[in-house]
Parts: sequence; structure tokens; C-alpha cells
Amino acid sequence: MNIVMGNDEFILYVRKQYPDCTTTNDVLGKAIWGQLQALDDNAYITEHDVACYWGNTGAALAADKLPQTATQFSFDRTVLPQLYDYLDYLGEAGAKS
Repeated sequence: MNIVMGNDEFILYVRKQYPDCTTTNDVLGKAIWGQLQALDDNAYITEHDVACYWGNTGAALAADKLPQTATQFSFDRTVLPQLYDYLDYLGEAGAKS
């Protein structure tokens, strides 16, 4: 069964779990999409530049904090555990840089 989720949700996870991660949102977003494609051959982008739930102003919005907009993906929800393992990897790697 497919689910639609966006980079904003995944980046929020990384920022909350790994506050020392300095990897920029654009790099995280590309890495996340690449991993989704690797995990699910049928994954696809549903929309680009969707406004994030938290709005487009505030101190938490920055290239190395939270995004203003995000790409949305449709993918098989069974890959979520593997995707979150990858998000942990990205967060840990970004905190060491």
C-alpha cells in the first residue's frame, strides 16, 4: 500500500533526533529521494515545492534547520523502517561533519 509523505517530515525527524546535524536540507532531500528510489522501484514524486505545515517564516527555518517547502513522494509504506534507518545514518553522519 502506498503512502504520500514529504521531505519536510523526514527532515524534521533528522533535525529533532540529531540537532547537531549540519547537512543542508537540499543535500538531505536529494539523499532521501535517492534512498526511496533504491528501496521502492515504484516510488515517484507527487509534487514539488509544497508549503510545509509550519509555515514559511520563523527562526527554525534555514538551510540547516527546517525547510519552507518540500517535495512529496508516493511510495510503499513497508519501506519506512529501512528509510528511518537511513535517516539515522544521515543524521549521525551530518553531526560528525
